[in-house]
Amino acid sequence: MNEFVKQSIDGRKMAFSNSYELSFEYQKKVDELFKKIEDLGKQCNDALEFENKFANSSLNIEYTNLFTEIASNCKCIIPVNSETEVKSNGEVIIDEVKSDLKYAVDDLTMPARRKLRDEIDSKIYDSPLGNIKQAGNTVSLFKKIFKK
Repeated sequence: MNEFVKQSIDGRKMAFSNSYELSFEYQKKVDELFKKIEDLGKQCNDALEFENKFANSSLNIEYTNLFTEIASNCKCIIPVNSETEVKSNGEVIIDEVKSDLKYAVDDLTMPARRKLRDEIDSKIYDSPLGNIKQAGNTVSLFKKIFKK
């Protein structure tokens, strides 16, 4: 089998084994499917030919359906600080919601934080300390211009 075809097939197979804790039943289904995918790969001269044939074959649909079934029924494997943690689908969803919520809160509070920072900067620049900071910035600028 062409090496690039093999890499393409191995990448798809690793998507199962690296993402989900497969039961014996699902591991058997994955192995059966990939036996057929490897048979298709042996018929191809290069990765482009394989990808085209795979995309237009029923194996692509079978692969997608199996992936969906496994994603719905198996625990996710999530790498955490170079270790692997197994989480249920519910725990993964909760983590995603928490992450989305954090970004939403950041987006909502950004204008207020920016306004507060601008007010603080304004007060600093209107004080003697601000004059020192501005002088320091000016000196830094001249150093960059004259490369000293």
